[in-house]
Amino acid sequence: MRPAAEWLGSHIHAPVRVFDRLLGLGVNDAFMAFLAEYSGQPVPLKYRRQRSQLVDAMLDGHFYTGGSRLAIGAEPDLLHNVAHFLSELGFEIAAAVTTTDSPLLADLPCAEVLIGDLEDLEAQAKDCDLLITHAHGRQMAARLHLPFLRMGLPIFDRLGAAHRLAVGYRGSRDLIFEVANLLIANGHEPEPDEWRQTHAPEASAAIAIA
Repeated sequence: MRPAAEWLGSHIHAPVRVFDRLLGLGVNDAFMAFLAEYSGQPVPLKYRRQRSQLVDAMLDGHFYTGGSRLAIGAEPDLLHNVAHFLSELGFEIAAAVTTTDSPLLADLPCAEVLIGDLEDLEAQAKDCDLLITHAHGRQMAARLHLPFLRMGLPIFDRLGAAHRLAVGYRGSRDLIFEVANLLIANGHEPEPDEWRQTHAPEASAAIAIA
């Protein structure tokens, strides 16, 4: 969307800044700070409250997401958004499959990204704790006995998918709840001391800043 944003900015004489994602705490902080600086107005209280709710969700959710292994199949932009955010919550991106090459693939928190299909994803997802892809992944999830979160297109077997909020403080908060509840429902216990010893200082720092 960068060319479109730059064209629009040149025609309305507004500053242009392209954010690579709006899912997560730090990126939304940067977005709000940019809007506040440009407008000369403080961030409204409702967004400050939404931020606090996201920080609380991160604290509650990390006991379940920390140390978990994720398998994800998605278009490059969605893969970039979700993989980065869940990695920040302590997920290991153990299997990542996308449909086409993209500059975004060079900046992903995983060792390898495979350009392939659902068959390739299934081959890599066997030891994971969570599967994320579109609705055609439901048979794979059943075969592998994995909790399954539908994201991307198509989603034809659930109502309301088109109205799901997946950006901003609220969308980030809701995704944490959705992921953590899936893990809880499938008997996933909080990951023990090893992950917390590594990441707890970072989580505490984020809460202190809030």
